[in-house]
Amino acid sequence: MFICIEGNIGSGKSTLAEALAKKLKATYLPEQFEDNTLLPLFYNDNKTFAFPTEYSFLIDRQKQLTNYFNSIKKGTITVSDFHFDKCLCFANANLSSKDFSFFKKHFKPLKKTIPTPQLVVYLDTTTELLTKNIQKRGRLIEKNLKKSYLEKLKKSLDRYYKLDGKINTVVLILTIKEYNASVLENCCKEIIEIIEKTKK
Repeated sequence: MFICIEGNIGSGKSTLAEALAKKLKATYLPEQFEDNTLLPLFYNDNKTFAFPTEYSFLIDRQKQLTNYFNSIKKGTITVSDFHFDKCLCFANANLSSKDFSFFKKHFKPLKKTIPTPQLVVYLDTTTELLTKNIQKRGRLIEKNLKKSYLEKLKKSLDRYYKLDGKINTVVLILTIKEYNASVLENCCKEIIEIIEKTKK
């Protein structure tokens, strides 16, 4: 089984994915975004580096997922803190219409090369809560992220995961109003209930 946790920057994807993986005795698969040297350049000059950054993430994520699924045993439960389709959401928010059209042409065949998750969990959060969480975790690369950028990403992600309904899998939307141990526990419980229902 393949489960993806998705959401905006600072929505708590990694925290939830790791906690859920422990409860399910599953493999936790984190996104390897730290290795992307274009990301700091994009944050400093998004107009110049938007396309190379988004395209590099597209290739990196496809490579990471392909290598991972080629190496695991059959029957392995995997919980990832990213969904491949996030490439489309971020590109839609950051690229010009011309560049996005080109990007989509490359996205579609690459998507076919990786497994489709049985469940995508989308964390729906306010930009205020995102900002608080980003400040709390204190990643140097994220210190200058603007609220307007988070709002732009939220619109793109919401449109894809909440409104379009074009994803060929089950999508569970969890509304997060605060971060604490109780909320994390309740999220895991709700996800596990959905997993049990899909098995039946």
